[in-house]
Amino acid sequence: MSNPWTDGPRELIQHAVDHLGLGGDFDRRIAMISVDNAVELMIKTYLGLPERARGTKGPGRKELETASESFPALLDMLQTYASSKIVGLSLDDIEWYHRLRNQLYHSGNGITVERSKVETYLQLSITLFENFFGSPPSLSHIANVETKIGQFLRLWNQFEKTLRPQLPKKDTLAYHWKRNFLESQSEEAAELWDSVGDFRNRLVHGLVSADADQIEVQITNLKRLLTLIQR
Repeated sequence: MSNPWTDGPRELIQHAVDHLGLGGDFDRRIAMISVDNAVELMIKTYLGLPERARGTKGPGRKELETASESFPALLDMLQTYASSKIVGLSLDDIEWYHRLRNQLYHSGNGITVERSKVETYLQLSITLFENFFGSPPSLSHIANVETKIGQFLRLWNQFEKTLRPQLPKKDTLAYHWKRNFLESQSEEAAELWDSVGDFRNRLVHGLVSADADQIEVQITNLKRLLTLIQR
């Protein structure tokens, strides 16, 4: 049985799934807005949980109330109090999608959003939900909207969670910290990291319109990378 404080975020994610499945421009906009609302509610809910429920210390009530007035401030607070819960995610990515959502919300009719962007933000929200609450949200009809993008991003999250415990103490920028470690394992691992990591960043930021075959290639590369670090 899920905890009651997860119901609100789960319902918003389900609302997004339902609209995305309808396929229209309006439905993609609504899905994007609903995903963003879920992400914001998740962050506020998790940071506001009692310490015994969260397992770590969190912000005070007034501190959280102040931060809740600004989405970037919420992300800063998340970085401060729950950095271990954003493995496999980038707060910069989440803020980028939040800004895209704001454009949709305030521009009104005539503005569309690509399905791939909605699918990507949806998968990021599902990963965030699982990181916060210990298991993915129970969703109906998710198989109807899930594509290769979702498969790739879920596998990426698995890779990040597998890699993180193996990394040495951080003493460089995040990219070099990870790449240097992978290069110490094998040249193949470092080369795969360059390829898959670049693809992931371009995909998440909407800089590449990859078809299913291209994503499948990167899924294969990512599976190989996982095998290399699990030896």
